Amino acid sequence: MTAPSRVELALARAAVGSACAGALLGSLAAGVYGEPGAGGAVAVGAFALAGGLAWLRSIAVAERATWRTQEAVHTRNTETLARALATVHESHALDAAMARETPNGLLVLDASGRVLRANPALFRLLPVRDTPNGRRPIETIPVPELQDAVDETARTRQSAERAASVDGRDLVLRALPLEDAEGCMGVVLDVTSVRAAEKARRDFVANVSHELRTPVTAILGWAEALAQERDDLPPHVHDMVDAIDRNARRLGLLIEDVLQLSRIEARRADLPVEVEALGSLVDEVVARHASRAEQQGIELRVEVGEELEAEVNAEAFEHALGNLVDNALKYTARGGCVVVGAEARGEGVDVWVKDTGIGIAGVHHPRIFERFYRVDAGRDRAVGGTGLGLALVKHLCRAMRADVLLESEPGKGSTFTIRLPARHTNVTRRP
Repeated sequence: MTAPSRVELALARAAVGSACAGALLGSLAAGVYGEPGAGGAVAVGAFALAGGLAWLRSIAVAERATWRTQEAVHTRNTETLARALATVHESHALDAAMARETPNGLLVLDASGRVLRANPALFRLLPVRDTPNGRRPIETIPVPELQDAVDETARTRQSAERAASVDGRDLVLRALPLEDAEGCMGVVLDVTSVRAAEKARRDFVANVSHELRTPVTAILGWAEALAQERDDLPPHVHDMVDAIDRNARRLGLLIEDVLQLSRIEARRADLPVEVEALGSLVDEVVARHASRAEQQGIELRVEVGEELEAEVNAEAFEHALGNLVDNALKYTARGGCVVVGAEARGEGVDVWVKDTGIGIAGVHHPRIFERFYRVDAGRDRAVGGTGLGLALVKHLCRAMRADVLLESEPGKGSTFTIRLPARHTNVTRRP
């Protein structure tokens, strides 16, 4: 039954009042004046009174049912709200516990770059001189690498990472943009034990590689001596001498790549960069591969503007780009084309090597820059690959604060892009 309206309640009360008045007047007429028709008035009044009271009783029942329904709804709403508040409180308590107990330092900054909150681990990992809230990180935390990472993220809205050594600890400082706000979050990771393990591995690899250099050099020397006396050797020995020379050279290249990778990984800081004219650097790299491209029947061309400049470490850049050109020539068939190009991208520069070779399936893209990862092991050995070329490219790019990207499909060639970072005003220009 629906709840009665205010008009219905007023009509009910008026009807009851009229019925009572009719009954009262009828009684008076019958008793006082003795009118013969007064009995009928009494009957009519009594009937009206009974009807009005019945209507009121039904309205009261409806009102009582409506009140009970509203009370039940209110109770359910109250219980739902209480459960929601309990869930929110539990979630906030869990978030607070995670931020409090994590071994990683955390700080949240607003859109203006000022600290809103920092967790206890930050105070253990960094030399915080005063309360950082409401200040820029550098004002209370004398670690410029942290401020650099935060400033870069605020400017680009991309994650940034820096390495620092503080009080004998190796730290990784990361800044991440907040998805639902204009500020960012700083994360401080203590990687001292990880760095120690990596150093032990690098030292072992470097020592073994150095020890292998001497016997490999001797093998190469004897193989060359035998090759010079080829006419005096029995015909069935020729293939053996060629195999010794070929595999010794490949082993020598592998040792050199391992040593180079160890030197890059052992660095304590990013490589120094200078503003360089990319056209001349690219020309030098292409010139070293021009004769090989001609022998293989592959077109090798350059598409770089003469005025294009970028911040690079010249030696590292030439090494990385040379590895990419070398790879492109290895996996491009005769009659194909390899293009080395560059173009400005905002404040940074993209340098790419594009080929018309066999291409790389997407399943291999996430691991293509891992050391010793091979898409086709048999083919890689046939073309003389060591499995470290692209790993070297990745580490050299990281040392210059650059990225390396891959776009490729089987049968459609590959494009490797070195994405150089935005230029800074405090970087020197090479004369």
